[in-house]
Amino acid sequence: MKVFRNREGFTLIEVIIAVALVSILASAITLPMVRNIKNGKITRAQNDVQTIGTALISFYRDVGEWPTSGGAVDRLVGNSSLGGGNNGIPAGVPDVSGSSRWQNFGQPGALTEHLIRNRTAGGAGLYTVSRNPINSAGWNGPYLGEVNLDPWGNPYLVNIRYARPPKSGTVSENFDMHNILVVSTGPNRRCETSFDDGIYDEMAGGDDIAFIVERARRF
Repeated sequence: MKVFRNREGFTLIEVIIAVALVSILASAITLPMVRNIKNGKITRAQNDVQTIGTALISFYRDVGEWPTSGGAVDRLVGNSSLGGGNNGIPAGVPDVSGSSRWQNFGQPGALTEHLIRNRTAGGAGLYTVSRNPINSAGWNGPYLGEVNLDPWGNPYLVNIRYARPPKSGTVSENFDMHNILVVSTGPNRRCETSFDDGIYDEMAGGDDIAFIVERARRF
C-alpha cells in the first residue's frame, strides 16, 4: 500500500493525529481560561457590591439617615455619566421580576451624587456637611472613590426605597420586612432580584450578585 507523505515527510494519518492532539490541548487550556475569567468577574462584582454597601453604612453612621435626600429617592443606581439615561440604567435592561421595575419605580438618584459629590447632577447640595464629624451628624464623604459599571456593563442598583419609614396604614409598604440590597445583575445582565412591595426578605435572584446592607427587622 502506498503511503502518501507531505514535503516534511509526515504521513496523512500522522498529520490528522497531530491536529487532533493540538485541538484537544487547545480545549484543555481554553476552557479553564474562560472559567477563570468568568469567576474573576463574579469575584469583582462581589467585592464591588460589598464596597458600595459598606460606603452606604458609613454614610448612615455620619449623616444619621440613609441617602434618600429627604425621602425623595426610591432607588440608587450607578454613575449617570457612565451608564446612559435614567440615572445610569442603560436602555434595554430587562425588567425586574414582580409587579414593580427597577427602571421606572419612583424617583431615581445616582450613587455618585449621594456618596461622592453630595450634589445633584444640576449642582444642588443634598446633605449638610459635618464640621465636626465626631460630635455632630453630617455628610463626611466622599465615601467612595468612584462608581463604575459592573463587569458586564450594567450599573449597580440599590433598593434604597425600603430604608424610608413605612407609609401608615399600608401593609404592603411595611419597610421593616424588606432588605436593603446592593445588586449587580450578573452575567446574564438581567435583573432578577425582586423590587416588589409584596415580596419580603429579598435575596439575590437568578444569577444576580447582592450584598445586604440592612436586613429586614421582622425576619
